Amino acid sequence: MSNLLTNPLALKISVFLFMVALFGLLEWRWGARQIEWRRVLWRDLVAQAFYAFVVVKAAFFLNLWIYWRGPWPEAIGAWPFPVRLLIYLLVADFGAYWMHRLVHVGVLWHAHRWHHSPKHMYWLAGSRGSILQQVLFNLPYIFASPLINVSPWWLASGLFVLYAVTNAWMHMNVSWKLGWLDWILVTPRTHEIHHSDNPAHYNSNFGVLFSVWDRIFGTYRSPKDVDSGALKFGIPETVPIGRMAIGI
Repeated sequence: MSNLLTNPLALKISVFLFMVALFGLLEWRWGARQIEWRRVLWRDLVAQAFYAFVVVKAAFFLNLWIYWRGPWPEAIGAWPFPVRLLIYLLVADFGAYWMHRLVHVGVLWHAHRWHHSPKHMYWLAGSRGSILQQVLFNLPYIFASPLINVSPWWLASGLFVLYAVTNAWMHMNVSWKLGWLDWILVTPRTHEIHHSDNPAHYNSNFGVLFSVWDRIFGTYRSPKDVDSGALKFGIPETVPIGRMAIGI
């Protein structure tokens, strides 16, 4: 297990195969919409590979120059690890919520529109992320990173698994009514509204991990108020794939 967690390529492949099995099974059993697999699957697989082997690496390189770590007191390093991890998740997710709102405004939309371009929703459709989007979305996590500087050796791999799985989870093609869970986490029913091509839904449900920020700042739209079966997805503009992948 330790070899897996310390080998980035093996970890990426293992997590991807795990998600294929888990989310593939769940959507096969409870899928809400018909997916034209022959048309979309190969594109999503290419997008996933591009993200894993190009976007992530390019963004890491750019973030060596574009970043800001929070001025956290050194004494925080002595706090219990679970406390620091919880604070890290909350601070990073709070920043990610606002970054998500920001990339829906003005010229920054160019960095994010590739993520919204699919006209279908299922667990792999959310793998699109432009290079510039990744650079921007890394910033809140870099800002919060001093909170977990003194942590178990497996933490970085654990966070990678957490965010990979939650990203796939929120894009799932299911219509589950999860009740109280919608009050805590971003769920497929809330996130599909965010991907809707209906202009009335554009400023809704920006949460990345926790849904509480949408409730606090007035951007939450309940699945109870939206006809899930009538939702359609995609973007109104036609943009060359190369520009979308870079984020310009």
